[in-house]
Amino acid sequence: MNQLKSSLLLMLALGLGTSAVHAQKLQVKWDFASGYNHNDNRLLKLTLVNTDQKAIQLDAYNLWFNSMYPIENTGSNKATFNDQSGNLYRVDFNAGTTLQVKDSLVLHYKSPYPITHTSLTPNGFYLKSKGQTSEIINLDPVEVTALHVTAREENAQLSALFAKNSLLYKGTPQPILPMPASFKMNNGSFKVGKIWGVYEDPQLNLSQQSGYDLAFRTLDVAGVKGPKNGSDVRVLQNADLASEAYELRIDKSGIEIQASTAAGAFYAIQSLISLASAEQLQGKSELSFPYVEIKDAPRFAYRGFMMDISRNFKELSVLKKYVDLLASYKLNKFHLHFIDDEGWRLEIPSLPELTEIGSNRSGSFQDGNTIPPAYGSGGHAVGKNYLSKKEFQELLEYAADRFVTIIPEIESPGHGRAAIKAMETRYNRLMKAGKQKEAEEFLLYEAADKSVYNSAQNWRDNVMNPALPSVYRFMDVVLDDIKKMYEEVGLELKLVSLGGDEVPAGSWEKSPAVQELMKKEGMSTVYEVWPYYVKKLHEICASKGMDMAGWEEFGMVNKGQGMVVNEELAHLNLHLDVWNNVIGGGQEDLAYKLANAGYKTVFTSSANYYLDMVWDKDFREPGLKWASITDLYQSYALLPDAFFANMKHMDAGKKLEDAYLAKKVRLTEKGRSNLIGLKAALWAETVLTADRLDYMILPRLFALAERAWAPKEAWEGDQTFDQGKFEKAYRNFAHKVGSQELPKLDNLHGGFKYRLPSVGVMAEKGSIHANVEYPGFKIVYTLDGSNPTSSSQKFPKGGIQAKNGMVVKLATVDANGRIGRISTYTR
Repeated sequence: MNQLKSSLLLMLALGLGTSAVHAQKLQVKWDFASGYNHNDNRLLKLTLVNTDQKAIQLDAYNLWFNSMYPIENTGSNKATFNDQSGNLYRVDFNAGTTLQVKDSLVLHYKSPYPITHTSLTPNGFYLKSKGQTSEIINLDPVEVTALHVTAREENAQLSALFAKNSLLYKGTPQPILPMPASFKMNNGSFKVGKIWGVYEDPQLNLSQQSGYDLAFRTLDVAGVKGPKNGSDVRVLQNADLASEAYELRIDKSGIEIQASTAAGAFYAIQSLISLASAEQLQGKSELSFPYVEIKDAPRFAYRGFMMDISRNFKELSVLKKYVDLLASYKLNKFHLHFIDDEGWRLEIPSLPELTEIGSNRSGSFQDGNTIPPAYGSGGHAVGKNYLSKKEFQELLEYAADRFVTIIPEIESPGHGRAAIKAMETRYNRLMKAGKQKEAEEFLLYEAADKSVYNSAQNWRDNVMNPALPSVYRFMDVVLDDIKKMYEEVGLELKLVSLGGDEVPAGSWEKSPAVQELMKKEGMSTVYEVWPYYVKKLHEICASKGMDMAGWEEFGMVNKGQGMVVNEELAHLNLHLDVWNNVIGGGQEDLAYKLANAGYKTVFTSSANYYLDMVWDKDFREPGLKWASITDLYQSYALLPDAFFANMKHMDAGKKLEDAYLAKKVRLTEKGRSNLIGLKAALWAETVLTADRLDYMILPRLFALAERAWAPKEAWEGDQTFDQGKFEKAYRNFAHKVGSQELPKLDNLHGGFKYRLPSVGVMAEKGSIHANVEYPGFKIVYTLDGSNPTSSSQKFPKGGIQAKNGMVVKLATVDANGRIGRISTYTR
């Protein structure tokens, strides 16, 4: 095989309507045009194939689809591509365009950016009849042809991967993930008997924590949790320890845990689970623990993960599974991005239109009863794509039992299109009924605003107007409803995110209401509207006893030369999620600047922890790449308060010069106290399914868990960084991840379809050798051109003999027979 040209079937639609009986009769294929290259010929093509027994009159329909990148027309005489805002495009066929039986029509277009990965190809194709607007036909599946790669190019990529994988040689799994603050291994081990005798100090109220009990039962493979007066395990209160700290001692007398709170005891149990092997947890071998002495507490109080369920919704069962995962690795904040331009995913009882309209995407969006298809959702509104109040409260209780706090995000004022359109429909309905006052109560846009802007996601009508009192009335009511959901299940909403990111240039500049506000408040430029809005939101939150969080822009202001740190709002106790540190982008030190200024800063590094980024340069890898190319090594490479210390060793940082890095701001002592935590984020533009979610998040989330909890190493500093010690630590971490932690996820929490490691290949001295990105997985291979399966021959440790003309296909396989990405090496 001298090229990589595999056809990938992307399931792009979620369902078919009754009018779509012949949906499969028009097949859509996507491919690179002849001569395509990333630099100066970005010509692409769509091929429409008639597989029906009769001609298809294409000019009776429009073809609709989503595209991550803009579409540029090439002057085709058959059809025209039309931008419909967001990432939605419409193809208009010229009059008389008919597709005969077995015939095909090729439509060429250009992209302004290279199509480097499968997730950048268009999706969500559907036909909509011009005459019968209810006739919407999803076109599913679409065939995508991968980027051509020569055998020489692929061999070079596999050799480079082999060299990088070689970093893992001679690694020893670290004993616990994340590593404790203090760990001492002693000689001997404690074998668990058939029945656990457990004493639990009543002052810890452990009987009230179902999550603690379930965590303990993860270890009950040798028997069952035994009598309360037992002595095998002693869980005692130690009021001198911090709230999440614990001490764990295992010796011949058994297991002793000390903690001041149930949370500390819970985290001690997670360390016990981490000490055990996957085979022990599955009951395949005798459960025993080494003699250890552990004193532990987290490095950061805020250890978080953000999941976007707005762009592509994920149901309650998936969210619960991830609560379990976060808790298992001592992560304590689950930030849910409920709202964006493309969806509103949480029931607000006071404003039912938010989910009635804002959670439904369909091809009939022009009637105002739904919003446009986006990110592969297809032409048909399907199911209930939001969390009901009852479901959200169930999630809140479930998370609290596992010491995980749910932080809701209500995005504003940008990224607000789903809310804006829902409230517009409400306005129109009430105006028809002659109820003007009620109609205007929650209006989020100004009809007279002629401002021209284009958002990062290509919307031109997605920004709320901060000069309208109805915007603040809207935020007030939404927050009241969410706060009440917490209170009704005995919880307190202490921290809420109100978004704040990516308000596009040009917003509000031609708004009469904003001009009036500026005159009233004595503002000289429209830029002053932004801190005004931030302060108004803060007042609403403060009145409800909540702290306000948001993206970095809440702590910034434009003074005419772009956004800079706003020192004047630092006293408001704003919590900022700071993502903008793209290496080479000029803002690598923004998190440190904001922390130094006094903002409570959560480092949400897009360069390391945006888990929707692609793993590597292979076209088959899903995800985006604007922030970084992020494998496990890149995620692990973040040093939270010494970001620049090892930047030269990151793939994305090799081009930066010492003089450039020397000018970057470092943390002051004040800033260090304000750097309150770390967070990873998963944006869902390219994540349509729960399985894809697992693939993107794992194993990279383990790197976040390690950095957020484990103590700072002596080599984590500009002056003390030691590449050798860093690589040794990474080897031990990767061995723990691959050989011990990932296999545990096959059976825990309902199972996860995590990413399997890819195989690197090297030819040397007449032999072909192979290795993996993280250990613990068998390599299988074929020599006959077929793709490897779980029953294929195991690749020998010593390699195989190389012969001219041979084609070796290799892949990793897990215990359940899943196959990883196939590597093809041509001799």
